[in-house]
Formats: sequence, structure tokens, C-alpha cells
Amino acid sequence: MLLGLKRRFAFHRVNKTFAGTKKWEQKRKVLNSIGHDLGKGTKVVAPIVLQGILHTGSDCYLNRGFSLYGLGEVFIGDNCDIAPDVTFLTGSHIIGDETRRAGEGTTKNITVGNGTWICARSTIVGGVKIGNGVVVAAGAVVTKDVPDNVLVGGVPAKIIRKFDE
Repeated sequence: MLLGLKRRFAFHRVNKTFAGTKKWEQKRKVLNSIGHDLGKGTKVVAPIVLQGILHTGSDCYLNRGFSLYGLGEVFIGDNCDIAPDVTFLTGSHIIGDETRRAGEGTTKNITVGNGTWICARSTIVGGVKIGNGVVVAAGAVVTKDVPDNVLVGGVPAKIIRKFDE
């Protein structure tokens, strides 16, 4: 019960007291104090939702409306930018029989490589690994692994372009 109260108080501080584009270090420290692992220089624009556990590398930017639903973990590399209203879904269900299609619950983690930019209102589903240097276009729904250095977009997301660097 104490952990639940601590988490509620911490999210109140992050989402209300420190809302918006201020108090970067305080938000990072508060989130780390309740079991998340945000790297040095990572900035969070509140409000956010974190049901699972979030891990980031250093110098990431998580914009307003960042959401992690489900009890899984999301691992984000260094120098990543997450635009507003991006959703990570680590929880799902096995398809059940005709009496209830949402069967037994499942949890699958998500990994995002270094230098990746996930644009506004994108959704990343559980079990996906996104490579390094990727751009996920606005509104994309990523349902499968994404290789390094590509632009993906659409529903479901597909490779639109390869970056030759």
C-alpha cells in the first residue's frame, strides 16, 4: 500500500506540480525514485502515463502525452525523441473463444534503438524492436520489428524510405 501511495504522490508531482517544460531534473529524479530508469539529461514534458517500467538512455526527450500502458517494460536508447501523444502498449491478450475474444492477458516488452525519432500520435505494440536511427512517421502503428536507419509509416507501419548515410 505504501508503494502505491508513493507512486500516486510521485505522479502528482510530475504531472501537476512539475507539469510542462520546466523542472527537468526534478521530474527525472522523482520518476527514478519509483522504479523507472531515466538516463542523464533525459527531459520529460508532463503529463505522462506510466503503468509499466520505463528505461531511457541519456539525452532523450519525451513529450507531453507519453503513455506506457500494460505492465511490461519499454527500453529507449540514447538521444531519442518521442513526440506528443505517443503510446507504447506492452499489454495485450491471447485471442479467446467465442464467449470472450479477449482471452488471457499477455505482456511483451518494447525496445527502441539509439537516435530514433517517434513522431506524434504513433502507437508501438508489445514485442516490437525498433532499430537505431529510425523515424516513425506521425500516426504510424508499429506492429513488427523495424531495422536500423529507415523511415516507417502507415497502419500497420511499413518501410517508406532507407537512409543512406
